[in-house]
Amino acid sequence: MINNETNHHNPGAVDPEAQQQQSNLPPESFSFSPTEDKREDEIDDVKKPEFERQPDAPCWPTFTSGWWNQFSTAQKIGLVGGPLLAIIACCIEISDEHPDANEALGMTILIVFFWIFEVVPIPVTSLMPLVLYPLAGVQRGRTLAGVYYNHVSFLFLGAFLVVLAIEEAMAHKRFALWALKFCGTKPRLVLLGFMLITGLVSMFASNTSTTILMLPVIKGFLEGRTDSPDGKRFEKASLLGIAFAATTGGTGTIIGTIPNLVFSLLYSGTFPAAPAITFQNWMAFAFPIAFIMLFVSWGVLCLIFLRGVSIDLNAEGLARERRALGPMTRDEMVLGIVLALMVLLWLIRPYAISPFIGTCAADTSLKSESACEAIDGNVWTSFINDGTIAIIGGIALYFIPSSSRSGEMLLTESAFKRLPWGVVLLLGAGFAIANAVAASGLSTEISYIIVGVADLSPIAIVAVVVVIVSLITELISNAAAITLFGPILLELAVQQQINPLLLGLPATVAASLAFVLPTATPPSAIAFASGKITFYDMAKGGIFVKIIGIVLTIPFVFLTGKVFGDLNTFPEWAQTSLEAN
Repeated sequence: MINNETNHHNPGAVDPEAQQQQSNLPPESFSFSPTEDKREDEIDDVKKPEFERQPDAPCWPTFTSGWWNQFSTAQKIGLVGGPLLAIIACCIEISDEHPDANEALGMTILIVFFWIFEVVPIPVTSLMPLVLYPLAGVQRGRTLAGVYYNHVSFLFLGAFLVVLAIEEAMAHKRFALWALKFCGTKPRLVLLGFMLITGLVSMFASNTSTTILMLPVIKGFLEGRTDSPDGKRFEKASLLGIAFAATTGGTGTIIGTIPNLVFSLLYSGTFPAAPAITFQNWMAFAFPIAFIMLFVSWGVLCLIFLRGVSIDLNAEGLARERRALGPMTRDEMVLGIVLALMVLLWLIRPYAISPFIGTCAADTSLKSESACEAIDGNVWTSFINDGTIAIIGGIALYFIPSSSRSGEMLLTESAFKRLPWGVVLLLGAGFAIANAVAASGLSTEISYIIVGVADLSPIAIVAVVVVIVSLITELISNAAAITLFGPILLELAVQQQINPLLLGLPATVAASLAFVLPTATPPSAIAFASGKITFYDMAKGGIFVKIIGIVLTIPFVFLTGKVFGDLNTFPEWAQTSLEAN
């Protein structure tokens, strides 16, 4: 018999059982002659289905249909507000000098709205520049596609391959548990230990994965100790501590967080003749800021959450976790060596590698930087960058056998499935937006609007940049913040003959001063998602950390920023870019 339940949901469906039964009937049973008077009971076990009339479905989705209701309130705001503002921007003529600037502004607004409100997954939005800018006549699709991948992308991918191998071998957990052994059981010292370890690991690994790594460590340490009010306060401080430490620690190295990589590429792409931002000089500039900010975060959390706290912490819980890991494996030792060699090569590359592997523009027979630049006007171009070293480290792990997995290497093909390709697309979208904004003249027009900043003193310029970017980064991701502001600030610097680094360096650091809102950065979101802290907990600690971070960043741009040269003068390599424009 036809399944009425099935046909209730799909009246037009053909029941297989009935179809089989009908196929066994004689042909005359299916006659459609008007004179035919077949009774239903003459067809054994076959009964006409009772069709329930369904309401007519709309041909196209409407605001009252299920399609619209699948979006959250925030997504609906982005879905309506983004296109509406984009259309308005496209209809406003910004400048006769740059007729495409209004279209570039409209498309950028649409992309930013989709990012902020996550109308679709962020990686999907990251593909939109490839479609929107060409359709708007701002930039060719081929040109935009060409900037999606570059040496910064491969620096990220190579480093992440090594991180994946380390996580799979659980080497990061062993290091964290070992380091906490020396922190004792006093709440303030344990919190400092949590934060120091998190900050150190996040300098070389993803801030997100570092935060996720530390969560079970904290859980094991606090096992059975969070029932009391003091225990709950320490738990709040610990969760916020690892979130803040991961965010600040990531600023310490060029690979520690995405904004650093984005700015590095924007800078090198805008000023090809400029001295490179290397792993070494970035660390010399930013590590002191990250180190001090970590202690600032710790002090603020101690004052807010740990005053008068007395708790018997479970050191035995950590000891059990250390014993459960067993002795260090060969895989862990090999991975430690590979990571150490990568860091060493990043540090010595500007002195021991790049000066000897490259080409001389005027005389290719010269095989070293010193010999090339001894002749006036010659420029040495190195073939090796930090991305090369990262890829070497990642590839090497595919040739080293694993001791824990018989017949396999330390990395297998499955590692590529776990790479954060969405982040790579986000990086590429940033580069594409920067390219389109510059090509359309939009960045030049915006620089005219905020040209008053150039009349301020250098320290005031830095202060304005840090405050603006640090506020915006609470609303959008730190990568999106530097992606949007980076091209504008670099263009402003050129037009007003300010050292581009004087604007770019503080903006990049400020993009990571995101501590107030849970949605501001993934580490904060992960800590908030634990359910142990409230919005108010994060805001009351984060606002003080943010304010102190703003105050600290401003002078350090001039103190440690000296590793990039004199930031108070307009360099020759920027002058070349000005003349080209």
